[in-house]
Amino acid sequence: MKVVTLLKEQLNFCFAAFLIGFRGPRLWSGGRRTRLFRSPLPKGPVMLHSQEYQSIIAAFYDAQDSQDIQGVLEHLTYFLGFRHFAIGHHVDLLNPPSTSFGVSNYTPDWLSEVFHEGYYMDDPIHFLCNGRNTGFIWPDPHLLNRLNERHRHILERGALRNFRAGYTIPVHLPGEYSGSCTFAAPLSGNISREVLPAAFYAASHAFEAMRRQARKAAGLSVEPPPQVTPRQREVVLLLGQGKSYAEMGDILGISGATAHQHCKAVFRSYGNIQRCNLIARVLFDGLASFPEMLRKH
Repeated sequence: MKVVTLLKEQLNFCFAAFLIGFRGPRLWSGGRRTRLFRSPLPKGPVMLHSQEYQSIIAAFYDAQDSQDIQGVLEHLTYFLGFRHFAIGHHVDLLNPPSTSFGVSNYTPDWLSEVFHEGYYMDDPIHFLCNGRNTGFIWPDPHLLNRLNERHRHILERGALRNFRAGYTIPVHLPGEYSGSCTFAAPLSGNISREVLPAAFYAASHAFEAMRRQARKAAGLSVEPPPQVTPRQREVVLLLGQGKSYAEMGDILGISGATAHQHCKAVFRSYGNIQRCNLIARVLFDGLASFPEMLRKH
């Protein structure tokens, strides 16, 4: 209870994917609500190319601190049709590393229960993130079969607090703490699969923005970007536009296999990170610009 009281007083709850948060260097604030819906809500590819969605992604790059990022995440969450979000590293919540982070707009009553009951030690969504790189909707009967009785109890308690469904994107960066980004809704069965590509893509940019702010807050510099060749830069731009290796080859006048080799070289230079995380890193490093990524061929 002492821990819960301290965290509530300092407003330094941090994250636990579906459930919780930890104490970080002013990297959490919760409880704010902003009505940001428009009508009608764009779907599928239309959402990815809508002006508002592109403005949200660009805003992550303009954010000056964690509070700015929180505001962008609020906007993104409502734009996607969800109510709550949580993003951050999967670390020891009571003794978080200095470079870890977490941001959430989960309700204080749920966070209080999570800490008081020790739910953070058995987070079911963190458990489901292990060993996978693809996003997943919960609850899902196939995923629930992997959970133990404690996990199921936590999900049931969350449902009573109006965290009944969600979409979680695992994030695994080589040499760093694993993490995830979760968008949650109060009703099960009302998550449109058409918004999932937009949520997946945006999560990588949000995570990279918070990652850099956490390093800054810890007094650490962001690692310098690797050197890439002009041709590697070209294939990365096309990669960000969703082109296949064959399509890259046709556009650049090279074979698909050669385009693949150029992409593999860039992936290796960034530690073999995931595709979406690579695009976010390239944009944050200034190796490419957001308008270039949006350019159509």
